[in-house]
Amino acid sequence: MMPIGKRVLLLVVAMAALALAISAMTGDRGLFEMRRRRAAYHDLKQEVERLKIQNAALSRHIEALRKDPYVIEKLAREKLGYSRSDELIFMFPPEPPPATP
Repeated sequence: MMPIGKRVLLLVVAMAALALAISAMTGDRGLFEMRRRRAAYHDLKQEVERLKIQNAALSRHIEALRKDPYVIEKLAREKLGYSRSDELIFMFPPEPPPATP
């Protein structure tokens, strides 16, 4: 049999090791928090890449609106209803919604 002092010391060391292991898993810098932060980092990195692609597309569209006469004409026709002087525009009333039985 072990003396009581050694048992108490062993119990204290075991409890300290258990507390340290729990802290390593759940603390501010613990394993679970690090995994959560890595997942958040990965999500943010994907969002940044998506926004870079979207930003590049918008920049190309802005450049086309500034310089490409065909894009400007298309926008003027679609959004503002403009036409050329030699064109006729036919405007039809919107179709009524179908009657419900």
